[in-house]
Amino acid sequence: MSDIAKVLRKFEYGVYVVTMGKGQAGNAFTASWLTQCSSDPPMVALAVHNAHQSTPRLQDAGAFAVNLIAEGQDGVVKAYYGPAESGYNKLRGTSVTDSPVTKSPLIPGNSGYLDCEIKETVTTGNHTLYIAEVKAAKFDSDNAIMTTANSKLVYTG
Repeated sequence: MSDIAKVLRKFEYGVYVVTMGKGQAGNAFTASWLTQCSSDPPMVALAVHNAHQSTPRLQDAGAFAVNLIAEGQDGVVKAYYGPAESGYNKLRGTSVTDSPVTKSPLIPGNSGYLDCEIKETVTTGNHTLYIAEVKAAKFDSDNAIMTTANSKLVYTG
């Protein structure tokens, strides 16, 4: 591993489950490369690997939800972690609800969410950056949110 890769792996991020599409026909994946990029309007930037099956699904949906996961809920993020074969649906059998504005699926047990509408995409190396406006949000918990520092899972980009 190069020194650059070693240093970049020391960066800390939140750990989230990103969902897109409609209901159980949508898709979900564990993400950590997410950051706020504007306060007026409120916007976030999400980096997704170009080979990831969710890349075309995000393009088609034009929106996504960021499900906040509490510290210690490694089982929740593990259920949506890792690449899946094309066509695999990680939400099948999950009793999802719709986010209020974009109707993106929300997973049960989240500690809150961001409901986001994609405004711009930027190709950045082997990832695409989705810049999205936050249309609605909710925070239901006093629990600390999971980060790459307090999770037992290992995350790579």
